[in-house]
Amino acid sequence: MASDLPRRFARRAPSKVNPDRFVDIRVTDMNAGDALWWDRKFGPSHAQDRRRADRFWAWSVLLPMCHLVQLAKRRYCRPLVIWTRADNRRFVRAGMSILIDDYPHLDIADPSQSDFVWFISAGDSGVLTKELGVSDPPSLGRVLLDCAVVVSENAGFGGRIGLHAAPQGGQRLLDFYVKCGLANLPKAAGLPPSVTRRNDGRFFFAGAAAAAGLAALLDADR
Repeated sequence: MASDLPRRFARRAPSKVNPDRFVDIRVTDMNAGDALWWDRKFGPSHAQDRRRADRFWAWSVLLPMCHLVQLAKRRYCRPLVIWTRADNRRFVRAGMSILIDDYPHLDIADPSQSDFVWFISAGDSGVLTKELGVSDPPSLGRVLLDCAVVVSENAGFGGRIGLHAAPQGGQRLLDFYVKCGLANLPKAAGLPPSVTRRNDGRFFFAGAAAAAGLAALLDADR
């Protein structure tokens, strides 16, 4: 019999040092203090890494901007922080995301609502280890996407999610989302009428069935 209880966020993630080992994580709502802390601790390192799609993202600017932009569209932003346990047993911030609630599902063959992953970022492992005392940093890519699936499912959208892969991430980012099990919306495909951005072939989505499969992969870690 299926449970009527909300699905929880993951509470552990694979270690980057040893994928067979798991480390403790927690997920909370983001506030302005979290965004400022992230910019101060990770901003300089991220800005130097040309491979990062988020290298110039200022979360202390993105957070209020996202709320204002979506408020004008009568939508709600859900910003989240992923924390990991440091060697001193305290939790430190290791990942950030901003989701848009009640967003049109990108697959127009399935006219539904979804959660849109607007921004996601995992903190640089070198900063976590050398500056924040996390000798066993977590691998957060799948967990960040899972957070969006959980929020969507609990909001009544069937776990459906969508996102646009930032061009700065190049082919590497496209390959990552495919590896995570998301469907790449063909460049020739239409978008929902309220999505005004041109389809450049970098949109990804998970329908209800795919989202259920993605969530099931992490159920043992909740």
